[in-house]
Amino acid sequence: MAEALVLWEVSRKQDYIFTSNKLKENIGASIIIDKITSELPTKIDERYQENKVYSGGGSSLYRFKSREEAKSFIESLSEKILREYPGVEVFMVVEEYDDEVINAIDRAHKKLAQKKNQRKNSGQQLSFGIERICSSSGLPAVKEYPEPDGRIRYISYETEVKIENDTRYERFQKLIPKGYEFPSMFSELIKGEKSYIAVVHIDGNRMGRLQDELKACYAYLNGDIPQKNEEYLLNLRRFSDDITKAYEESFIAMTDTIDKNKKEIFDCTNIKEKVFPVIPVIVAGDDITYVTNGKIGIETAQIFLEHLSKKQIRLYGDKFVNLNACAGVAIARVTNPFAKTYQLAEDLCRNAKAKLLEESQDEDYSLIDWHIEQGEFIGSITEIRDKYYVSEDGKNLTMRPMYINNEKNFRSYKNFKAACGYITRNHVKKIEEINRKPVPRSKLKKLMEVLKKGETETKLFLKFNKIENYFPRLEGTSGDYCFSSDGTCLYYDAIEVMDLFIDLEGC
Repeated sequence: MAEALVLWEVSRKQDYIFTSNKLKENIGASIIIDKITSELPTKIDERYQENKVYSGGGSSLYRFKSREEAKSFIESLSEKILREYPGVEVFMVVEEYDDEVINAIDRAHKKLAQKKNQRKNSGQQLSFGIERICSSSGLPAVKEYPEPDGRIRYISYETEVKIENDTRYERFQKLIPKGYEFPSMFSELIKGEKSYIAVVHIDGNRMGRLQDELKACYAYLNGDIPQKNEEYLLNLRRFSDDITKAYEESFIAMTDTIDKNKKEIFDCTNIKEKVFPVIPVIVAGDDITYVTNGKIGIETAQIFLEHLSKKQIRLYGDKFVNLNACAGVAIARVTNPFAKTYQLAEDLCRNAKAKLLEESQDEDYSLIDWHIEQGEFIGSITEIRDKYYVSEDGKNLTMRPMYINNEKNFRSYKNFKAACGYITRNHVKKIEEINRKPVPRSKLKKLMEVLKKGETETKLFLKFNKIENYFPRLEGTSGDYCFSSDGTCLYYDAIEVMDLFIDLEGC
């Protein structure tokens, strides 16, 4: 008798999580998706734990002895989701197999993709126009909800369920050092004059390629197919668990570093009051999103990627692979719509992945990209860079996206940190530079405008102000006066971010 796989996925996860600008609803929605994929089947029937191959990140794979068992599972799970988690959209497919399970999984993924692409547009009357409308979901409100400031808000059933599922202390407490509390609002991430938060989105590189490598480790020739299927499914589950563990350990290493540098951020966070300046929103395998203080967003992402890139996981036998990821850091005012800031972070992460694909098709590295959202630029990050980050003489003003662990490329985070050090005088190479004062902030701001005019204007400005020696070449570069020989500005990134950057590792 043929066995059966059930592949299922929560669709439109970002829409479900980020439709609201309310922290409790964002986190509650994220936890609901994790619950559905990781816990809900075993709450229906504990025996389903034996059927699980892997789960997490909004996607799950289960196996059953027959198509009938698979269909019964889908019916039970669908009914539970419809009753308890309104607004969640799930796609499920069944794939029978009596051949190699690797091929069956490929068929299931194709079938699921086809089903999602054939999504039928449907309409339903959500309101009769006489009810109060929930501001978060746009659905009819079913109850009153008291806000912390005393105001009453009317919320829908979908929003109510999200709020009830904000169990961040249960889910995420292990990710931050002991003795701290999570902020209850985004505004608690910041203190002082700079009211900027950072939304950080991290996504693993080439996960499909790693799974293909895992498949390649299995040779079915002259082997017992059922036995090989069992081995592969067990290793696929271990592979998924190892990915989750590696990303969680990198998150913990990042938050531990913040704790070790807490004196550096006393003035801009509430860490002295034991409110930790990080809010995990999505922690699902290689899909990570968190919110932090705007001044430490870039450094925390770099620290995460640095720790991750040093980790290895076993594919099969003695074959190990390194892990890498890309990060997008969107820095914006706390009043900026959260969904918009998240979309920018996601766009930045995609931009970093595109750079990796363009320059390093055969090698894997971690990259980081960031942007400070001031509200004056409109468009994708590519459009913004093409329009606003090119000098009048055609030079590239930014090194972003930057490599974390590629020593062969000068567009690196290491060089960015060196540039930050030179403009603050925390990083010197020559003895005679030690006693020099840093370039005044007002002059650096003026230089930032001059850089936009190009290399010739910059040279004149530096010489006129007698500060050309303050901006030396960075490692692996040639050229002078803040520009490399290939036409890339080496100092614009550091000057642009200097008011929103704290070095967490230089203490």
